[in-house]
Amino acid sequence: MQRNYLTIKQFLESEFPSLRGNISGGNFPPPPFAILMMKVLSFIHIVAIAAILLGDKLWTLFPFVRSPPGWYLTVKQYPMQTFVALFFILPTFLQSFITTGAFEIMLDGKIMFSKMQSGRFPNGPELIEIFERAGFVR
Repeated sequence: MQRNYLTIKQFLESEFPSLRGNISGGNFPPPPFAILMMKVLSFIHIVAIAAILLGDKLWTLFPFVRSPPGWYLTVKQYPMQTFVALFFILPTFLQSFITTGAFEIMLDGKIMFSKMQSGRFPNGPELIEIFERAGFVR
């Protein structure tokens, strides 16, 4: 949510001029398993596209494979359901692990506000109060 960060940054810099140029932010890192699962899903997408383009001939490219595996034949019986699951449902599910929704305001390594703890986004007066308590002058 880069837009939320930029909005808060502009608000704080307009309310507290001493903060200009001293506010930085970034995305909360996703868990390693989510990154791995997205890579695995990308590989599965490539295999699925190859299966669509090459059909049953795809399996002759692999050594020691003489015929398509049973799971492939089952998936082939339900092409639309497979397509929807692989290209819409699974990516949406995995994206929920990538996008954490985390938003934290830190000052000198101390968390001043955490969306993950409060479950909500900070409002303007609340931010002003937080920074005034920290010793900043408007």
